Amino acid sequence: MMRQLFALLLLLVTACEHARAQLPAGADEAELKAAILYNFALFTEWPADTLPASAPLRLCVFQGNTLLTALTGLQQKQVNGHRVSVRTLPAAPGGAQLAACHLLVLDARDRERWSLLKNDLATSSVLTVADDRIIGANGAMISFGIDNRRVGFDVDLVPVRQARLTLSSKLLRLARSVQ
Repeated sequence: MMRQLFALLLLLVTACEHARAQLPAGADEAELKAAILYNFALFTEWPADTLPASAPLRLCVFQGNTLLTALTGLQQKQVNGHRVSVRTLPAAPGGAQLAACHLLVLDARDRERWSLLKNDLATSSVLTVADDRIIGANGAMISFGIDNRRVGFDVDLVPVRQARLTLSSKLLRLARSVQ
C-alpha cells in the first residue's frame, strides 16, 4: 500500500500546476500524509553545514502525534542520499534537540507549545510542517491536510528562507498558495 501511495505522490509532483491528489478509496489517511511528508523532504534542500553528505535526515515528531505510527514506516528510507531517521521528541524539548532535527512534523496537539518551539527554531534549518491549519497560519513553513478527500498544502517562504532551506520549484507549483 505504501508503495502505491509513493507512486501516487510522484505522479502528483510531476502533474500540472496546482494539481491536487485525491485520496484513493480505501487508502489510509495517515499513510498518505506520511508519504506526502516524505515527498516534502525529497524536494527540500538543506544547507551542507546542517545536513552533511550521507548524514541521516532526522524527522522529528512529538509523542501522541496522529502520524507517528505511519511516520515510523519511513525509517531507513532514503532522501537524496540521506537515510531517514524518525525521532520522537520529549514533551518539552531543549533547543539543541530541536536544532538536531531536519524536519519537524506538528499537529493540533502541538498548538500550545508552538509559540515556544517557533522561537527555539528561529535560527535553525528545520523544515516545519503542520498537519494543522492554526499552526500553519502561525508560522509553520508548510501547512497541509486533506479536505473533501483532496490533498492540499500551503507554503510560507519567509520562514523557509530564514532557515536557509530551498524548496524545489516543482513542489511550489503544486501548493495551493505560496506566500
